[in-house]
Amino acid sequence: MKIRVTDTFLKQNILHVSFHSPIGEATALWGDIAPKIGEIIDVEFDFEQVFSWNINVKPAAEKSSKIKMKDGLIQITAELVKADEDGCAALKLGDSIILIELDGPLSQKSGFVELSATAIQLYPTHI
Repeated sequence: MKIRVTDTFLKQNILHVSFHSPIGEATALWGDIAPKIGEIIDVEFDFEQVFSWNINVKPAAEKSSKIKMKDGLIQITAELVKADEDGCAALKLGDSIILIELDGPLSQKSGFVELSATAIQLYPTHI
């Protein structure tokens, strides 16, 4: 997914970026050298947390991809592409596929879901 960096800052000696994307805005941990403000970068998303059905992943009322910050959490609405019994799910977020780890099977097998994440890490794809 392409993002435009709107700010960079250190928090507890960890580089963060605020960004704007075609599906919304948020702040994330940054996994590379500091980007320039205004720079447009193709990134991939990484979640360091495990998701639980009806706790931090649940059915979404929205039917389109979105990303936003709310009460210190990153809220992502994405389309569930595939979930397996081994604890992994693939989600379509805009034009990107993101993978998440689950602590158990999902009740929902398709459609849009909403994730609430404490943090995401962005890595430039260098494409």
